Amino acid sequence: MLTVAIVCGAGASSTFLARRLTDIAASTGIGLRFVPSPLDSVTPETADLVALTSHVVSDAVTADFGARGIDFVVLPATVRGGFGADDALTAIGDYFRDNGGESEVPSSAESKEN
Repeated sequence: MLTVAIVCGAGASSTFLARRLTDIAASTGIGLRFVPSPLDSVTPETADLVALTSHVVSDAVTADFGARGIDFVVLPATVRGGFGADDALTAIGDYFRDNGGESEVPSSAESKEN
């Protein structure tokens, strides 16, 4: 099972989002594990993918993650706390597919078809 770390600024929002994504994954059979993580503690071993909320992204953060070999995706601005979890899940699924992985998460194109 792949692990996705959810990173926001203070930590509360990432906890709410990780919980909501866990609920969606459990109810739909998606094999992803979601864990909240503070930005300053992320390492390459933290998760298979780090999902950054848009309000914590900066050139410094992305450069640091790139230099340390941390795979990350920036979540859409519509994702705040537990709100926008479907958009977050789509972005995460698209990342895995776009980077050679398989994903059980519907792609953004598939989501728009439904």
